[in-house]
Amino acid sequence: MRTKATICMFMAAILLALCIPAWAGVVSVTASPAHIDVGLNFSGQKVSISGNAPPGSDVYVKIVSPATEVKLDKKGRYGFLWMNVSHATIQNIPGLYLIYSSKPLKELSPSLQERMGIDPDFSAIREKAVIKETAGNQTRMLAGLQGKDYLDALFNMYEKNGLYRIKENAILREGSQFHLTVTLPGSATQGQPEIIAYAVKDGQILGASRSTLDIHPVGLVRWERTTAQNNGLLYGTCAVLIALAAGLMINFLFQFLEKRLAALLRKLTGRVPEERRELSTETH
Repeated sequence: MRTKATICMFMAAILLALCIPAWAGVVSVTASPAHIDVGLNFSGQKVSISGNAPPGSDVYVKIVSPATEVKLDKKGRYGFLWMNVSHATIQNIPGLYLIYSSKPLKELSPSLQERMGIDPDFSAIREKAVIKETAGNQTRMLAGLQGKDYLDALFNMYEKNGLYRIKENAILREGSQFHLTVTLPGSATQGQPEIIAYAVKDGQILGASRSTLDIHPVGLVRWERTTAQNNGLLYGTCAVLIALAAGLMINFLFQFLEKRLAALLRKLTGRVPEERRELSTETH
């Protein structure tokens, strides 16, 4: 009897497994191109992101770069002067944070938003940020509303540069496939941003998949960044020489334009140059 019961339970488990769709919990994501070169003429790059997710599920894609450190200044008035009154170092902040979805983010419950790190106000980033402010000789750590001004300024700057972005209803679905096109801005920093795709249905995460982008500088951009990190003296010397060369070139250009403008004015007004009048007097 036990043997028959065991066999029946085994057969029931097989039938139950066959009744479950083969796609349940299966999510994949890829990017093309996955390798991006950043040179002097780099002004941005379109990246095609596609993958598979269970039919009928909502897809949310997050592209986030490794956390970095950012320095900001806060300006204030001293009498009639407008100057820096404090400095802040913000740590644990990604330089790239893009969110795309096939449905509005409001359809995600607060618990899912927290688990996925996806929300309309970048709250997930705000909570992880570490802010150290220096004003005069005093340094303090800021948390919560104390660091709101710095984070608001930083997020506004990143959003204007296209580094932080939220686009709802931007993912196209066709059966089990999804597709979207992402435009990386020219200000995208080097590194390996992570692409994370989530499939959500009936308030549950059915599955997730990860992929990476490889963004790295080439040519002069690579030399400049590598030298700045590894050889500060050489980088500073080159910066001074370039500044001097640029100053000399601008000075030469202004002198040239000044002479050309003076010659054009003399021609238009019919005035004879002083040198010519003196030469004409000596001839007579």
